[in-house]
Amino acid sequence: MLYYGIIYKADSKLNPTGYMDSDFTGCKDIRCSTEGNIFIMAGDLVSWESKRQETVALSMVEAKYMGFSRVTT
Repeated sequence: MLYYGIIYKADSKLNPTGYMDSDFTGCKDIRCSTEGNIFIMAGDLVSWESKRQETVALSMVEAKYMGFSRVTT
């Protein structure tokens, strides 16, 4: 049986950090934006994702807002 996990050293600062970005109508065929995010803890990558947004954004601000609201829920 295999077990997976992340082990942090006692002296490491956890300091969770996240980054998110999106483009505006990156897919010219269906006019959907692409968003991506990464999350780092104790200096190591723990999660990342890149995907096409399901809703067509009408502006760059709306594309960023949709991406931000999805990763913070």
